[in-house]
Amino acid sequence: MPARDGISPQKVMLSGRVPDFPGYVAGEAGDSPFTVGERLAPGTVLAKPVPAWFHPVVPPEPVIPYTHEVLHEDADLIVVDKPHFLPSTTNGRIIRETVQTRLRVQFDEDDIVPLHRLDRLTAGVLICSRRRGTRGAYQQLFQDRAVRKTYRARVVGEPTVGRSFEFVRLRMRKEAGRRQVLVDDHGTRTETAARRVGDDVLELAPLTGHTHQLRVVLNHLGTPIVGDDTYPVDRGLPLYDFSSPLHLLATGVSFTDPLTGEHRVFRSGRDLPARVG
Repeated sequence: MPARDGISPQKVMLSGRVPDFPGYVAGEAGDSPFTVGERLAPGTVLAKPVPAWFHPVVPPEPVIPYTHEVLHEDADLIVVDKPHFLPSTTNGRIIRETVQTRLRVQFDEDDIVPLHRLDRLTAGVLICSRRRGTRGAYQQLFQDRAVRKTYRARVVGEPTVGRSFEFVRLRMRKEAGRRQVLVDDHGTRTETAARRVGDDVLELAPLTGHTHQLRVVLNHLGTPIVGDDTYPVDRGLPLYDFSSPLHLLATGVSFTDPLTGEHRVFRSGRDLPARVG
């Protein structure tokens, strides 16, 4: 079942009878009486549970007034310079206004997906896969930590690291139901390289991948990121409040291409937001 307006269908197990709404097609199952892709007539009685696909009803969403830039595209990848406030993929609250959905509509391709996380509030380089057949090779790079990512952050206060890279090693723990990640001796090990590159700007290179890793590190060092609504205090700004961007930018991503052996480097063309005050 193809995507609709860039939004993927959802899978469900139907039991009893086929609902009247929103419209279902049969999924794959060895013992299903239906052909894969066959439209299931509303009211059809089902002798046993049947896998099916349907298009979710997605209401209109406020437009996020920031545009993405395509830095590179080839047969396998699309590399995007993501703006602040635009989610990479759906976060449950925003579905239409995401990089994934925008790219699917822009290129008229249903199978575009980001290969890694880039938080909604963070701007910068995001690499997306456009071909399922080669996706696994690129995903393996991220799983093996064979991708180098660099960031810049503007902080509140005087940076406590020097002009040469210093390694910050913390253990972090994310509690269910809480937005903040905690520094905890029993948590997951993280490692981040950090150096000062300006009066209030740091360059960062995460060597591990943990939720909010850079934000937690800088807050732990006593220099939280300008515009951070979660650290040190969880203020929970409204979803469509664009007045105070997080001063965190994914400046570059580099790796050795698993298909060609070529060393690839992608850099953001964006700058950190201007500091106010």
